[in-house]
Amino acid sequence: MWNKDRSLLLSIIVCFFLTVVLSLALFFGPWAVELWFTSYRGYAESGSAVKNIMTVFNTCFYSCVPFAYLTLYSLLRLLFNIKNDEVFITSNVKYLRRISWCCLIVAVITFVGGIFYLPLIFMAVAAAFVGLMLRIVKNVMQSAVELKTENELTI
Repeated sequence: MWNKDRSLLLSIIVCFFLTVVLSLALFFGPWAVELWFTSYRGYAESGSAVKNIMTVFNTCFYSCVPFAYLTLYSLLRLLFNIKNDEVFITSNVKYLRRISWCCLIVAVITFVGGIFYLPLIFMAVAAAFVGLMLRIVKNVMQSAVELKTENELTI
């Protein structure tokens, strides 16, 4: 039977898995992208198109990595707080704020990269949309924390 605890456990496992994938992508990402463009897309390995795409990819990817790690760390902290039945607390609001800012910063980075490689604009739009949704959830959570604090002061 699927329940809250299993859902939280799955989310935590996925976050750890994505941390491993991101760590592997640090080393193998450029190689995989270059392989994609040369072997599967038919670009010449020594051509200027591949070099330009790799420059844009490496610049955008390695600029976004710290924000991806910060997002994964904040997600894990948020999930562990929820697992410990600490939902409406100020640190969760802080984590949601941090994640939303990371998404918006990645959106800016990929939008600038999208000027040079158009598909990155779609990633920028997706990251901006997720960042906006998280800002809304953060605002709802912040209101709930304020309500909880106010109710705890009421006798």
